[in-house]
Parts: sequence; C-alpha cells; structure tokens
Amino acid sequence: MPGPKPKYSIDLTTEEEHELRKVANAHTAPYAKVVRARIVLSAYDHPEWSNLQIADEAGCTRRIVRKWRKRWAETRSIEDLPRPGAPRRFSPCGTSTSDRLGLQSTPRRGGPAGAME
Repeated sequence: MPGPKPKYSIDLTTEEEHELRKVANAHTAPYAKVVRARIVLSAYDHPEWSNLQIADEAGCTRRIVRKWRKRWAETRSIEDLPRPGAPRRFSPCGTSTSDRLGLQSTPRRGGPAGAME
C-alpha cells in the first residue's frame, strides 16, 4: 500500500521479541497489551509495511500504530504511562472499601419466590 515511510523503525533484542510474542499469543493477557504487542511485532517483522498495513493486520487505526511505534522507540515498553490526578477511589476488581476494612454486610433474608431455606 502506498504511504509515507514510518518515522520510527522498530529494532528488538531476542529477549524483547520473545516476550512480545508471548504476550501477543496469550489468551489471558489484557486485550490492549495484545494489540500493542502485535503492532510492535508487525513493525519489526515487516519493516517495509506502512502504518496502514500494520493497522489492518492488528485491527486498529493508523493513529494507534503511530502512537505505539513512537512509544516503543522512546520507552521500549507497551505498558500504559502513569495517569495524572488523584489515585482511584474504587478498585477495578470490584472489592469495596468496606470489605477491606473488615465490615460485613448483613445477609438478605428471604429470596426468590418459592425458594426453600
């Protein structure tokens, strides 16, 4: 496909390539990390490909490909950068503050109609 040559070329060590391939093929890894690993690996495996071709292969946009090629060139990582602002008040895992403090909620009495206790 026609297009400008990508600004950031990707060079990987053997160890980095191994780790990225492991993440890209993992079934339990977060989806965003899998896509990032696929972007970096596609850019490494096919240096002649444009960002559009890599985006089509990875299932994302050219903008995302440009972002992660640049991020890899600068930090050599596919991790998120720290977010600004106050720390999270609620855990994404679903545990509440009362659980961590040892407080227990009272169990609900009754139940669905017709349920036996």
